[in-house]
Amino acid sequence: MRTTLILFALGCPLWLFAKTELTGVVVDEASKNPISYVNIGVFDKNIGTVSDAKGVFSLNIGEIGPGDSIVFSIVGYKRVAHPLRELLNTSPLIIRLREDVINLREIVIENDPSDIKTLGVNRVSGKRFGFVGGIGAGAEVSRKMSVSKPSLLQSASIYVRNKRNGSFKLRLNVYTIDRNANEPGHSLLTRSIILESDLKEGWLNYDFKEPLVVDEPFYISYEWVEANLQNPMIALRGNNHDERVRVRPVSMGRWIMGGNYDFAIRCEVMND
Repeated sequence: MRTTLILFALGCPLWLFAKTELTGVVVDEASKNPISYVNIGVFDKNIGTVSDAKGVFSLNIGEIGPGDSIVFSIVGYKRVAHPLRELLNTSPLIIRLREDVINLREIVIENDPSDIKTLGVNRVSGKRFGFVGGIGAGAEVSRKMSVSKPSLLQSASIYVRNKRNGSFKLRLNVYTIDRNANEPGHSLLTRSIILESDLKEGWLNYDFKEPLVVDEPFYISYEWVEANLQNPMIALRGNNHDERVRVRPVSMGRWIMGGNYDFAIRCEVMND
């Protein structure tokens, strides 16, 4: 009798707790179109995933409590969080995200090639490659870049090796620095930047199409949005516990130091 009373007090049917996977789709609230590569996870539990190209997701909820909130986040949309209990009671599960308008700072810099500087790892020596040992899509590698005055971010690059035939996808992120934790903070971008390439080996470059001003240290980061975290591999160099390197093994997971390796990430900035 005691067990029965406890189960009714929880106010949740037993079959809900038997489920180990939460599946659904993420869509734009206004257009109803699916949203690709949305970060989905539970903060501080290292449980997460990324929606696929059609907005569909599947999240392992075996270690998530019914009262825990699952967060849905992508640049360009307002972040939302829903308790697991609420999502389990919804079928079909459709997560609706609302667009978020972000105003960029303005800066005037004369276009002088002599003012362009390269930050980060500018040269790859040797043939050492690696990847983040994570679970599912959303693993991420980042490197801190430093500027001494307001600058315009021109481009970002990462040195990759494609181990398979066909293309791969990475998401490029640019973050502020969380001063308290000395790790990536909030995004400086206004939209999600997905890089798709069939490059076999070399620098994967992206030229920023809209002005992005940085006036203090920031992080350039790359995220695997597909489940195969071993492709592409990222060029490495030994660097004993470099404070500038942070990684996380799962979507929206905890940032940790990159161990004894520095990832081949660089960027170009222009200042006056």
